[in-house]
Amino acid sequence: MGSHVGQFVEISWIAIEASERAANIPESTRQLPLVARVKGIALERGEMGQEIEVLTLAGRRIRGRLTSVAPRHSHGFGEPQPELLRIGSELRRELEG
Repeated sequence: MGSHVGQFVEISWIAIEASERAANIPESTRQLPLVARVKGIALERGEMGQEIEVLTLAGRRIRGRLTSVAPRHSHGFGEPQPELLRIGSELRRELEG
């Protein structure tokens, strides 16, 4: 599956080669390149793994390899914490007297 011009996509590129990594980071990290990822609007058509240019929502033009078309937000806030679920009503009771 590829991208079309104007489609929201994610690209990646090697920002720092492994040989250029800082000496003060863990050895296991230093052995790998630093890969950057960014989402934006495709300025050209491309297939997965192909290099394309995107326009980020901040207005930057960046080139990288197409990794995702219509990427989803995959972050979360974890499981609900019982203590935090109760604190709002407990605080409200205390403030209301």
